[in-house]
Amino acid sequence: MSRVVFIGLLIYLLVFAGLATLRGEFLAMAIPLLFYMAFGLIDRPAIMQLEIHREIVPKRVISGAPFQIHLTVTNRGQALKEVILQDSVPTNLNVLEGSPSLLCELHTQETVEVSYTCRATRGLYLFPGVRLISSDRFGIFTRTESYSLKDRILVRPEVHRLKKVMIRPRITRIYAGNIPTRQSGSGVDFYGVRSYQSGDPLRYLNWKSAARHPGSLFTTEFEPERVAVIWLMLDARRRSDLQGVGGPLFEHLVSATAALSHAFLNEGNRVGLLIYGGFLDWTYSGYGKMQRERIMQALARARTGESLIFDKLEHLPTRIFPPRSQIVLLSPLHPEDVPILIRWRSFGYDVICICPDPIAFEQDLLPQGEDQELGLRLARLERKLLFSQLRQAGIRLTSWDVSIPIEQVIGGALNRASLRRV
Repeated sequence: MSRVVFIGLLIYLLVFAGLATLRGEFLAMAIPLLFYMAFGLIDRPAIMQLEIHREIVPKRVISGAPFQIHLTVTNRGQALKEVILQDSVPTNLNVLEGSPSLLCELHTQETVEVSYTCRATRGLYLFPGVRLISSDRFGIFTRTESYSLKDRILVRPEVHRLKKVMIRPRITRIYAGNIPTRQSGSGVDFYGVRSYQSGDPLRYLNWKSAARHPGSLFTTEFEPERVAVIWLMLDARRRSDLQGVGGPLFEHLVSATAALSHAFLNEGNRVGLLIYGGFLDWTYSGYGKMQRERIMQALARARTGESLIFDKLEHLPTRIFPPRSQIVLLSPLHPEDVPILIRWRSFGYDVICICPDPIAFEQDLLPQGEDQELGLRLARLERKLLFSQLRQAGIRLTSWDVSIPIEQVIGGALNRASLRRV
């Protein structure tokens, strides 16, 4: 019940009681309330005519970094005696300093500011609007209005800088890059020696071979380096998101995906992203700073989910991948994923799997005992068998204990695997 209705009802009851009982005490008690109501009616708030602007500095931050929000309100109408400003703060947004609300008095053409500092984890946060409550000095009459300010802030995942990550896909693009192509052409790395043919540049003559074979000339061949098309696949299935002491496993997968995308884009490759879980969210392959920003926005929005269709790899639309392209899958992997990955390999795709170790991730949460030790040994044997099947199919795997920084695991493991394939 509002205050106006309560006071009006009280005045009505006192007047009715005074007239019914013919006692002046009830009427005398109603007189102060009548004056109270009259002063509130005279001083009731005017229609609000405000200009509101919100500024977020900066608009893009990494997870855990603070940012400031400045709210500016200017009164273009009549003076407001008492105004409560309330900025709608999204959930999961922690206010570090300041307050998103303010109680003030706004005169005509007066401007007030509300500033506060926040911090948030990875995600895309939308600010719905600003709520203003204006009332008279006695708080009898109130006027509430909401202003919609569709601002947002993108909190990107933290990116770990990786050194050069060597991959050796079977197919490369025609543009110069850092990936050896396994064929002769214009380049700087030695590829081989062949017999001299008419038209070969004289500067490529291999005089050492000619000295060992008098009467014959030989030409040095070089291996060109090109760029490749790389697709990053992020497992966002809810059953893959384990909970451990260090937080959700999915956050580690997102951080690794961001690190790999930066490393591959810095080498000039075309990189795309596919997030599968509750639904499909794909970012078509591209290169450069704009593509890096698209991937960061997709990773900031990424959430785990469940789907009857996309819960299995066999239902993913692999036609969006160019033939014989490079696929990098980031997933803890499940036994039913093995036949699908082997099938992709048979289609000609070059597959790399970055697999966080779920056993080491959840080990600290298990009680100590002989039964637990036996269960851990069996789980590790099953995982070792799963990895063995994938390696026999030519799929490169990297088992990652998330307690170790990603930059200490991915680069060295992939580089060693690439050298073994050459």
